[in-house]
Amino acid sequence: MKTTQLNLRIWPDKILKKKCKEVAEVNPQIRELLNKMYVLMKEKGGIGLAANQAGLDLKLVVIDIPPFKTNKNIVFKLINPKILKKEGRRKFEEGCLSFPNLSLTIKRAERVWVEALDERGKILNLEAKGILSIVLQHEIDHINGIVFIDRLSFWERVKILPKLRKLKLN
Repeated sequence: MKTTQLNLRIWPDKILKKKCKEVAEVNPQIRELLNKMYVLMKEKGGIGLAANQAGLDLKLVVIDIPPFKTNKNIVFKLINPKILKKEGRRKFEEGCLSFPNLSLTIKRAERVWVEALDERGKILNLEAKGILSIVLQHEIDHINGIVFIDRLSFWERVKILPKLRKLKLN
C-alpha cells in the first residue's frame, strides 16, 4: 500500500467545502488513515479533525478530548458519522485548525445523538453533551462541506472578513 502523507488544509482550500464520500469498507487502509489523522491532529494541537482537513475525500473523523473531570481522554475514530437527533441550544467559542488564530462564538445544539462505524466496522451510537457534542457537530459539519464560518450570520461574517483575507494571503 502506498503511504499517504497528510497535511493540514487551511482556508480557503477548496476541499474544506467539499461534501466527503462515504467509506464503503472498513479495512486496514482506513484504520491507517484514521491513525495518521490522529497524529496530525495531535501535532497541530487540536481536539478534533475531519478527513477533508487532512486532504482526504472521505467521511472520517478523529476526536481526542482532554480529561476534565476524569483522568482519561475521550478518543473516537469515527467512520461515516451522522447526527440523528439534536436537542437544545447553546453558544460556544470554537476554534478550527483550518482557520488558524480565529476563534468564533457559534450556536450549536446542546445535545446530539450520533451514529457511526468504529475502527472495527461495528455500529456505534453516541449520545453526547457538552464539549463532545460541540466537537462532534463541528467535525461532522466539516465532512459535509460546512465550515464554522458558515454558521455565522451575514453581519458576523462581514466583521471577520479582514481575518479571512489574512488566511488567504498566508
